[in-house]
Amino acid sequence: MESPNQIMMDLQRKQVLVMGAGRSGVAAARLARAHGAAVVLLDNAPEERFEALKTQMAQEEIAFLPGFQEEQWRGGRIDLVVMSPGIAQGSPMDRVALSTKALVMGELEFGAAFLSCPMLAVTGTNGKTTTVELMAACLREAGKRVMAAGNIGLPLSQVALEQPELEYLVVEVSSFQLEHASSFHPLVAVVLNITPDHLNRHGTMEVYRELKLNLLRQVRAGGHAIYHANLEKFVNIPAEVVPDRLWLIGEEVKQGKRGTDWLVNSDGLARLEPDGTHKPLLSRAILQLVGNHNLANALAVVAALSGIGIPLTAYLAAMSNFHSGPHRLQPIAECNGVAFFDDSKATDVDAMKQALKTLGPTRGKKILLIAGGLDKGCALLEVKSELRMYVKEAYLIGDCRQRLAGLWREEIPCRLCDSLEAAVRDAAAMAKPGDTVLLSPGCASMDMFRDYEERGNRFREAVLALSAEDIGKSE
Repeated sequence: MESPNQIMMDLQRKQVLVMGAGRSGVAAARLARAHGAAVVLLDNAPEERFEALKTQMAQEEIAFLPGFQEEQWRGGRIDLVVMSPGIAQGSPMDRVALSTKALVMGELEFGAAFLSCPMLAVTGTNGKTTTVELMAACLREAGKRVMAAGNIGLPLSQVALEQPELEYLVVEVSSFQLEHASSFHPLVAVVLNITPDHLNRHGTMEVYRELKLNLLRQVRAGGHAIYHANLEKFVNIPAEVVPDRLWLIGEEVKQGKRGTDWLVNSDGLARLEPDGTHKPLLSRAILQLVGNHNLANALAVVAALSGIGIPLTAYLAAMSNFHSGPHRLQPIAECNGVAFFDDSKATDVDAMKQALKTLGPTRGKKILLIAGGLDKGCALLEVKSELRMYVKEAYLIGDCRQRLAGLWREEIPCRLCDSLEAAVRDAAAMAKPGDTVLLSPGCASMDMFRDYEERGNRFREAVLALSAEDIGKSE
């Protein structure tokens, strides 16, 4: 078998099989074809979903086989297989890929192979998108040509196709992408946090954690590996990579022998000096980001940009003016003294926990929580103490609402709702002045919605459709 470098140097003579016809797979197929490869694109979804795409692929001389079944595979020469992140290990399409005996790469590393700019990669269970968007904004403020790509919605293969003149690429990296990413070598890698998620795909927490931590081990020599200090016992990075640890308020700080330690404390962001003192960097008062988890994201950006020699003064305005994107603890409305917040991006239990810890201390036990959705195999028990402290009642939706009710009923009253709209109406009817109706599902959205964005938009529509008479009418 030829090496990855040999294959990438001359795709002109190669047969490339791309698995999955989503955004990443289509971009990879186009990139391979642009470099002269003969490309076959497979997807096992029904053919009727791809009528327009099938025509486009034919025009671009890419053989597209939708509705593909494993037993239809007839073999033939394949030099390279590119996997879309949606193709799970052990799935029928994964078995086809392995049966070719060819080199198998993920779309992330395939696209990266055609890009020459340094990459700053960010992964973690929560906070990836916020951190990537903030890092890109800060680099732009510092005068750098930069784009945000990867799991944020822009495949690296598409960036490579468009060939922009970039000084840096900030890459959001998911655990799905990390299943096939051994040749992806960023200059800086950030692991924000690792809490249970996607166990329905990865099987165990240990497998999930190792996928995330592999990103730190793949950092280029001389680069920086940035991670939360509570992961230290699991981290084993090469000696030629600089470690940077992130500490959060309330944690006992133990400085390392090399690298830099960074801290979120009661005042804001700080760097730990060799003598143990804290050098203030940014005050909480000048940041628009809310919650310690978001300050940790900002701290990761400061550590990453420090690692590539960009001082805080070069991007202070971008840092202080940055707001989280939609569906991340986004205030929607306030009526009759009741506030409504959209946290649809909270697709796992830790994100829900952070939302409750952010809103709860200022509101007391006055949160009416809308939760539930697609069950990802996580325990959903880690949030029990926050439920007891801050949640008045839970309104449960989606596939796992029965399981959530069974787990939570001893802690808080639970109501089962047939739709998100019904949950909004029921919660609004029960709300009293000073209460907060919070959508923070703790679960994926695909059982009822296209994605978390559609779920958040539907929540907003349902809230804005309420009249003043609908809120508190249970009295």
